[in-house]
Amino acid sequence: MKKILTLAAGLMLLLATQAGSAQTIREFTTDNFAEVIAGHKGKPFVLILWSLDCEFCQASLNTLSRKKHSNKNLRIVTLGTDSLADQQAAALMKSRLAGLGLKDSAWAFGAEPPEQLRYAIDKKWHGELPRSYWFNADGEVTAKSGVISAETVDRFLNAR
Repeated sequence: MKKILTLAAGLMLLLATQAGSAQTIREFTTDNFAEVIAGHKGKPFVLILWSLDCEFCQASLNTLSRKKHSNKNLRIVTLGTDSLADQQAAALMKSRLAGLGLKDSAWAFGAEPPEQLRYAIDKKWHGELPRSYWFNADGEVTAKSGVISAETVDRFLNAR
């Protein structure tokens, strides 16, 4: 009986831990780019597009995470280009973002073709990663391809 109670307690702890650490990555579709940015209207933020297999994306996420921890006013929206339909990729994205403290505003590509999803974001973007969009408080945006450096973040924060 004691073993059963111990196992039950362990199972309940595991379930509680998983429920507490679960976060939602919202599905990005061709119709909801405005929704992605709407929650930040009037506030500067950066939107970073990234992928699990992109080494430079991981470096950029690391930089953003460090800067966010030192500047709580830095607003970051992540948009993974890996599909949420792939359960393994979805779990890895959740884990990666949670580990960096970047799970608050997380999106990932939905079931539509990636080319259509990229086009919905930026007609001039051809899929290179990492890709970031730097929105000021007036909604003006600057697009950047390539690794995000600490200096890039500092320039953005100081320009506000």
